[in-house]
Amino acid sequence: MKSTDRSRLAAVAVFVLIALVVIGNMTWATLSSFTLARKRVTEDYERKVAAAVADLNNYMAGILNSETARDHRDYIRHHYRVPQGAYAQNGDVDVEYVRLLSPLALRDPPHDWIDVYFQLGHNPENTDFVLSSPQIEDESVPWHDASPPVSARTRQTWAWLKTALSEVDLREKVAEACTGEHAFAVADRSTPEPESPQARRRKRLRNDQLNYLPPAVCIDAGIAERNIRSLQELGGVVGRFAKGYAGEIEIKPDPIAMPFWLGVGPNGGGKLAFVRECHWGDGVFYQGFVGDWNLLRPNLLREIRHRFPLAVLRPILDDDTEPAPSAFSADLMNLPVRLSVAGIPGGAATVAWKSVRGTLIATWLAAAAVLAVAGWGLRNLVKLTERRMQFAYSVTHELRTPLTTFRLYADMLSAGMVPEESKREYLDTLNTESLRLSKLVEGVLEYARLENQKVNLNSVETDVAALLETVSETLEKRCEETGVSAQTEHAMANGETIRTDVDVVNRIAGVLVNNACRHARDTERAVVLLKLGTDDGKLVLDVIDSGPGIERADARAIFKPFRRGRRAEETAQRGIGLGLALASSWAELLGGRLTLAARHDPE
Repeated sequence: MKSTDRSRLAAVAVFVLIALVVIGNMTWATLSSFTLARKRVTEDYERKVAAAVADLNNYMAGILNSETARDHRDYIRHHYRVPQGAYAQNGDVDVEYVRLLSPLALRDPPHDWIDVYFQLGHNPENTDFVLSSPQIEDESVPWHDASPPVSARTRQTWAWLKTALSEVDLREKVAEACTGEHAFAVADRSTPEPESPQARRRKRLRNDQLNYLPPAVCIDAGIAERNIRSLQELGGVVGRFAKGYAGEIEIKPDPIAMPFWLGVGPNGGGKLAFVRECHWGDGVFYQGFVGDWNLLRPNLLREIRHRFPLAVLRPILDDDTEPAPSAFSADLMNLPVRLSVAGIPGGAATVAWKSVRGTLIATWLAAAAVLAVAGWGLRNLVKLTERRMQFAYSVTHELRTPLTTFRLYADMLSAGMVPEESKREYLDTLNTESLRLSKLVEGVLEYARLENQKVNLNSVETDVAALLETVSETLEKRCEETGVSAQTEHAMANGETIRTDVDVVNRIAGVLVNNACRHARDTERAVVLLKLGTDDGKLVLDVIDSGPGIERADARAIFKPFRRGRRAEETAQRGIGLGLALASSWAELLGGRLTLAARHDPE
C-alpha cells in the first residue's frame, strides 16, 4: 500500500471516528431534549388541569362555606327571639318574644341551581323523622304569612324530596360522606387521611368551613320556656316539635358533608343533597339543601371556560364501574364529579417538537458545520501531505539526473580523463544542466510565492497586436527548437486595447506552448496553433496542438501541482509537473481561468 493511500485511509478513519462521536452525542442530546420537552409539556398541561380543578373547588368552597355559616334557625320557617323592642297592633309593648320568618322564605335561594332547603329531625313523641322546609308553608300552623310565592320547580322538588328521603338512610349517607375518600367533616369524627396533596386540600377546605361555623347558640331557659308555652298553645306540628327545646339548648352544627346523589329529579336531571348534622344534647337532626345538577354544571364550566372551553363534568355515582377516560381527568374535592378534558392539542410530542425544533435544528447545523470543517481540514491535511510527498519525490527525482551528471563530469574533468577536443561538449552539458536546475528552483519558488499570495501584478495598457506579437515570439522560438510548425490567428479589431500584465500572459503562453510542443513533436504533422479572440466580451487565448491529447484519467488532475500525466511517466519526459499548475495560478491572478477545452479533437 502506498504511503498516500495510507494517509487517506487514516484520514478517513479519523473523520469517521469524529463523525460517530459528534452524531452519537447529538443524537443523545436530541432524544434527551425531546424527552424533557415532552415531559415539560405534559406537566404544564397537568398543572393547567390541576388549576382548573382548583378553580372548581374554590368556587364550590365559597358556596359551602357560606352555607355552613348559615344560622340553623334559618331552616325553620318561624322562630322566636327576644326583641330589643317591639310593638303590638294595639300599641302595647310586647317584650316576651317576636316571631320571625326565615330569610329563606322571604327571598329566592342565593344560587339558581339550589331547589329547596330542608330540615329533618326526630319528633319528640316517637322515633319518626319530621321533614320540613323553610320555603314551604305548613298548613297545620294556624297562622299564615305573606311570604313570596314558591316557584313551581321548588314545589316539584319538595314533593319528590319527601319520597326520595324516605328511601335514604340519611344518617348513614352523611356518616359515609364524613368518613369516605372525599370526606372533610369535623376532625374528631373523620378517619385519618394520608398526607397526599388531595388530602391536604380536603383538610384545608374542612378547616375553612369550621372557621365559617357560627358560634354555639344558647337560649336562655326562661326565654325558651316562654316560647315553648306560646308554641304549645298553638298546637300542631310546631307545638309538638317545640317540646324538645325545653330548658337550655345548645345547637352545634357540623360543616356540610360531601354531597351525594339523591337520584333523578322530576325534571329528569340529577339531584345533589348537601347535608350537615346538627347536635343538641344527645339528639341529632339534619339540615341541608337539594341542588339541580343540570343547573349547577353550566356554572362550574363557566368558571374554567378560559382554560378548557370543551371540558366535560361527569357525575361519579355509587355504582359507577366505568373506568376513568383516557384523556386528562381529575375528581373534584367537594363534589362527586369528575372533570375530563381532551388530550394535549396535537399531542405532547408535536407540541414538544415545536418548542425545541429551532434549537435542535440550529444545533444539528452547527454539528454539521463542525463535521464539514473537520472533513475539510483533514482533506487539506491529506492533500498537503500528498503534495509534500509528491514535491519531495518529483524534485528529488528531477534533481538526481543533473546532479549525477554534474558529479560525473566534474570528476572526469578534474581527473583529466576528458580529451581536450571533448571538453567543450562536457562544459555545454554542464551549462545545460545548470540552467535546467535553475529553472526548476525558480519554478518552485514562483509556486511558493503564488501560494503565499506574494506576487504583484504590473498591469499596463496594450493593444492586441502588440500582445500577440510578444506571445508569437515565444511560440516561434520554442517551436523552432523542437521542430514544430507554429501558427497564429487573431480575430480582434485593430487598435483595440486591453489592460493586463503582459509578462504574466507571456509566461502562461510559454508554459502552454512548451507542453504543446513536447506532446506534438512526435506526430506526423506537428503543429501548434495560437489563437487570440473574444468570447462574450472576454479575451480568449487558445493554444492548440496536433498531439494525442490528454487522457481522461489525467483530465481532473492536469492543473494540480506536482502531477504528471501517465504518458509522461511512460515516455520518461522530464519535468516535476508544476508548469500547468503555475499557469493556472497566474490565470487566476489575472482574474481569468485556465481550462482544458478539448481532449480528443482530431483537428
